[in-house]
Amino acid sequence: MCGRYTLAKPAKTIKKYFEPVTIKCEHSERYNIAPRQNTPVIIVQNNQRELRVMRWGLIPPWSKTIKTAKILINARSETVHQKPIFKNSFQAHRCLVPADGFVEWKAEGKEKAPYYIFLKSRNVFAFAGIWTKWNKTSPSVYSFSILTTQANTTLASIHERMPVILEPANYKLWLASDTDGRILREMLSPFNEKKIDTYKISKEINSYKNDRNDLLNPLNFH
Repeated sequence: MCGRYTLAKPAKTIKKYFEPVTIKCEHSERYNIAPRQNTPVIIVQNNQRELRVMRWGLIPPWSKTIKTAKILINARSETVHQKPIFKNSFQAHRCLVPADGFVEWKAEGKEKAPYYIFLKSRNVFAFAGIWTKWNKTSPSVYSFSILTTQANTTLASIHERMPVILEPANYKLWLASDTDGRILREMLSPFNEKKIDTYKISKEINSYKNDRNDLLNPLNFH
């Protein structure tokens, strides 16, 4: 699964990487993005890419209130096209979730240690995401989930699952409304293990209240 991620790159860097895209939101460097927080995603509206803020954690449409909603921060890629809660979003409401790293916890004895995972290039990248609109309030609330898949060989020793990182060549197809479902599902495979790296970080990352760049300092290399 994916329970924390980072987007420390400034808006201008995000815009340059995902061009063409129109910035529709404010963005400040984030080092500890947590569920229920607002963060930028990229969708297509009127045939144009837009970077806009959504809430992390898909809100089921039947939820009476956001406060009591059982939010869904992740969706399994193997069943996302079948589950009623995700099926419509997978078919019609897909998004790119910009990031430059994420955190996963490894069981070490009786405790779990956080590891920071990132591209060796240190570039920004995109998770495969789906979104929905919850309209029981005004204004409506837009929320999203990050798709997950089986961990690659680099991450398997940390956790059995990992978020789906899309190849840049697939961004256009992922966002296009007419892409065949079979082609979409083929994109949802573990990312190339040779392109990522990881190291252990402080448990301070466990608190969503902490959002500082030193949270990502390595404790030790392995």
